[in-house]
Amino acid sequence: MPFSLKFAWADLSQSLKQLWLFCACLVFGVCLVMAAASLHQMLNRALLADTRALLGGDLEIESNQAISLEALDWIRERGDITLIRELDTMMSTEDDQFILVELLSTDATYPLYGELTLKGEQDLSKALSKQDGQWGVAIDRVLAQRYRLKISDTVYIGDLTLTIRAVILEQPDRRLSASWRGAPVMLSEDAMNASGLLSAGSRIEYEYRVKTNHSAKDWKADFIAQFPNTEWEIQTFEDRSERIAQRLSQVASGLLIVAFSTLFIGGLGVFNSISVYLQSKRETIATLKACGLRDGRIGRVFIIQIAILALISGLIGVAFGAVLAWLGSIALAQELPLGIEVNDLLIAGFSALSFGIVTAFTFALPALGKALQVDVAHLFRANTNIGDNIAPRWRLASVIFTILLAALVLAAIPSILFGVAFLITVVLCLLFFDAVVHGLRSISRAMEHRPWLASHAATRLALANMHRPGTPLRITLLSLGTALTLLVACTVIVVALLRLVETTIPEKSPALVVYDVLSNQKDSVQASVRGYESLKQFTLAPMVRGRISAINGIPIRDLPKLDIDWQDMARDEHKLSYLANNIDDIRIVDGALWNAATMEKVNADPNLDFAFVMEDREASQMALTPGDTVTFSIVGLEQSGLLTGIYSQKGIQTRFWFEAIFSNGALDNAISSHVGTIYMQDDEALLLQTELAHSFPNIITVRTKDLLDSANDLLSKASRGLSVVSAISLLVSLMVLASIMAAGRNKQSYHAVILYCLGARISYIRKAIAIEYMLLATVVTLFSVALGLSIAFLVLNIQLKIFTLDAYWLGIMVSAFSSTLVFGAGALYLYRKLNISPAKLLKESS
Repeated sequence: MPFSLKFAWADLSQSLKQLWLFCACLVFGVCLVMAAASLHQMLNRALLADTRALLGGDLEIESNQAISLEALDWIRERGDITLIRELDTMMSTEDDQFILVELLSTDATYPLYGELTLKGEQDLSKALSKQDGQWGVAIDRVLAQRYRLKISDTVYIGDLTLTIRAVILEQPDRRLSASWRGAPVMLSEDAMNASGLLSAGSRIEYEYRVKTNHSAKDWKADFIAQFPNTEWEIQTFEDRSERIAQRLSQVASGLLIVAFSTLFIGGLGVFNSISVYLQSKRETIATLKACGLRDGRIGRVFIIQIAILALISGLIGVAFGAVLAWLGSIALAQELPLGIEVNDLLIAGFSALSFGIVTAFTFALPALGKALQVDVAHLFRANTNIGDNIAPRWRLASVIFTILLAALVLAAIPSILFGVAFLITVVLCLLFFDAVVHGLRSISRAMEHRPWLASHAATRLALANMHRPGTPLRITLLSLGTALTLLVACTVIVVALLRLVETTIPEKSPALVVYDVLSNQKDSVQASVRGYESLKQFTLAPMVRGRISAINGIPIRDLPKLDIDWQDMARDEHKLSYLANNIDDIRIVDGALWNAATMEKVNADPNLDFAFVMEDREASQMALTPGDTVTFSIVGLEQSGLLTGIYSQKGIQTRFWFEAIFSNGALDNAISSHVGTIYMQDDEALLLQTELAHSFPNIITVRTKDLLDSANDLLSKASRGLSVVSAISLLVSLMVLASIMAAGRNKQSYHAVILYCLGARISYIRKAIAIEYMLLATVVTLFSVALGLSIAFLVLNIQLKIFTLDAYWLGIMVSAFSSTLVFGAGALYLYRKLNISPAKLLKESS
């Protein structure tokens, strides 16, 4: 065995107790990276491995009515085709449960890709056939579990009484939104025709899936060229793959950034832990140098020790991370047919272990280079003020590992913008904290000599400790401040969402939300609703669908490049309505609603038919601003309107999400169905839902309570996950603080010796420590509150559009409590270390 390896192992076996912080910080950092990377691998494999199966074909042509026979013949000449008709409707059970489902009728060629796995009847056509006078259905497994439905149970859809003959265990094209939009229920084409749901005004979607040997992109281009004036929505499996990949990259990037932040904080603990360890080895280093060993050979010994510890810690972190990933996969599998595999763990494990090792060397090498730069005389004298000099080769090695770590971060985070933003944020944080540290040092230095502090010796000593050489102020602010910032932001966001669901929504949201009320049903529905005593408010609003064909007189295909493809824009249906009591609580954020003067201008312009306002995200995608003229294609007719304002909407109350609100009268000729909100007591809402389902099978009713239960379930899972992440991050930060105190213990003891020799009492020293830590706690609290609340504000107010101030006070309290607890524990730790005899203090400091 080589001398360096043998010596390193022998020395390390005697010093493991001093390096537990090194190991712990790496273990928890690697653990989060492993968990995040594993979940990303699982989703990536499950959702992107076969996007043809997810889409159901190489291409999908979607329309709200059957496409022409000419188009069908053209398709059949160039590939295989299957038709799925899709309709959102209500399904009731024998115990009067009413469930929003996605009704699917399939033909004999379904599916073109992948396999449909059923429990019960193995043949889909047999399961859906008519037997003993009743049609059969196959229901989604999540739906069966949630509502305790089983094979042979009876359900009711429209005019039909149906028997459950199969449970769908695996559906290759199951949508990710199925759990909240409506779980799939399959029935035959003949059964759907007989359901009574396909009346005028029904919102049915025809999805034609195509399988072809040609390039999907070229096939789509040829099809559009052959049928250029249609409004059919066409997407390829590559389009679907790109959209899924974009969403996955956003989710994975967020998870990995949190994990890398924790690993970065842990790296600070590695630096401090190695610094303390090398400080304890100064006599060994001095002896080896005095015996003639060169710095390179001594450094090789410690590098081997760092590598061994990093490898062991990394493997332990990978194991813990694998357990977290497994638990996460179980939670996801309750909603989606997903599962984690060995390959996912192996890929993620190698990645996390690499990050752990590189992080260990990135943060340990500067400390090692600094320790080896000190000459023998200083080492033997145990001089703690050894400066910050690092030998050029150690500095170069540190820079190389820093660049390597940054490159690994950019390679690991799917979204390059997220990765770059994370690295820039880290650099800005370092610069910011340097500025804060310099500012605090200057302030404390200036305050120390104020006349009114002349009689407060302990305060002056505390201020002096803030600017003395080697102060842990920078590392404390960076590590604990970052962890508390994350904790504050997560706390405020989760609590705000929970409060919104539990309090705000029930007070403001309707008991029932109704869809697809046909125009000839309005009076009958209103009569039914008004028969209930607890009714507080009932509002119906038209919902018309239209497409945008031109902006400012320019056809969309000729517009400059926008955020979305013009073909997607041309085929994207927008939900249009009137203001109608402001169902979705819209708020104008730019421009204004139309007024009498605006309508006079519109009526005087022969090129304008109406005024309207538009939803902010849609307007942003199309680069629209108030004053633009937009042409809509509505029921085959083109009409132009003046955009007077842009609005945002809460949407979470009803989820209608109107993309545009028109001036009164503009949609009258196109209205065929309505949506509405009903405010009443929940017990009567359940009775009303039953009555409407029996009298009007086509009408979809959704109880707000059901939405709240789903939202609460989702938020509870999210809050548990965030709690685990926050707890691990805070734990790592506590370890870093412990390492900071361990690194500063000798200096505290040394200062205590000097002060004691000058006549100071231990109580005086303790008072100075208390004041110093109170100042540090105040600074850290202020920083974490300011930055954490800013992050929470951006997420809640801008991204989620939740306007609440209640949870912000809780964030302040959490930060204040956590920093008080941490620094209080640190002060008690130092109190105990100082509660020793002067002789022992002198002996330890010699």
